[in-house]
Amino acid sequence: MKIIELKTGTLKIEPNKILDNLVSFGSRINKKRGFFFVSKVTGKHMPVQPSKMLDTYKDLASLIPISDEPTLFIGFAEAATALGQGVYEAYNSPNSFYIHSSRFTTSNKVLLSFQEEHSHAPSHIFYEPIDEDLKLMLQDITRIVLVDDEVSTGNTANNLINELKTIFPYVGDYCLVSILDWSSKNYDNFKCLSLYKGAFSFEKNNKEIENKIKSHPHHHEITNLDTIIPYNFGKYGVKKLDIDMSQYTDIKKLKGKKVLVLGTAEFMYVPYLLAKYIEESGVECYFQATTRSPINIDGEITSKIEFVDNYFEDIDNFLYNVMDREYDTIIICYETTALPKEFDLRVQLEKKFAVEEIFFEI
Repeated sequence: MKIIELKTGTLKIEPNKILDNLVSFGSRINKKRGFFFVSKVTGKHMPVQPSKMLDTYKDLASLIPISDEPTLFIGFAEAATALGQGVYEAYNSPNSFYIHSSRFTTSNKVLLSFQEEHSHAPSHIFYEPIDEDLKLMLQDITRIVLVDDEVSTGNTANNLINELKTIFPYVGDYCLVSILDWSSKNYDNFKCLSLYKGAFSFEKNNKEIENKIKSHPHHHEITNLDTIIPYNFGKYGVKKLDIDMSQYTDIKKLKGKKVLVLGTAEFMYVPYLLAKYIEESGVECYFQATTRSPINIDGEITSKIEFVDNYFEDIDNFLYNVMDREYDTIIICYETTALPKEFDLRVQLEKKFAVEEIFFEI
């Protein structure tokens, strides 16, 4: 039995080489769930080479039974937006499309929303596709594939599928694909496929969590997010993202450098594609993203900076395991068309790194 001592308690888990390649361990600032599995492959809390992320997408896609059924792939904000889209792309079925949930409220028509009970940010919004062809495809789908980074109990997926069944009564095949599966019960609603399935125990202690989340003044510069996130990179349904990355970066200037590409919040897949393009051009490149997740400096989490989000919602965002690393250039990527006055991620990073910013359009 492997014993991991964390600031919030003791995690016990069976040692396994597959698991060691997928995650390490940390602790949450969350009294409900004090432990945290720090993914080595999703690019959320640790820097990851894009090629390693692509291998994970392919591995997960290979678990899904081959079928030409009309299929909807669904990813979850915020950690699994890129994961879901990567698995969808790797599965490569022409008779399917992808959509991910969002934390952000726009004026687009909502398909459904649901609560994730154990999460620090429980609301998921699924919007209807805005493309007319995808709307027609939605009427014909007979299979839904859910993609998430981790399954704790399976309750969230089960609750969501129960709601999906009211919207899609003609869908008979539901599949949940995940990197980790800790669930101990089987559900009749769906099949669960994962790269690793196991069990663990956690005994929390009575120590205070490391730090309280700071409160920020609510300026509410923007109340309508339609103008701030006008582009559809996945939250309104996509078949294929065809973006010429060469127009966003000059590879010649990056040659010989160590580069980190940063996604922001749930905007992960497009920045991953940029990092992949840079890496495939012969540059040492890593990918990571900012997050809402409040986590202790503990275990695999070795550094942390905090800042107000770039979506004008005055929400605490974090970036882990960057300030104690070495990079020649950091490229921050946004789907937002503007930044709040209080957003100081670049300012903090420029204390140590050369920083560029890219505002993507489609």
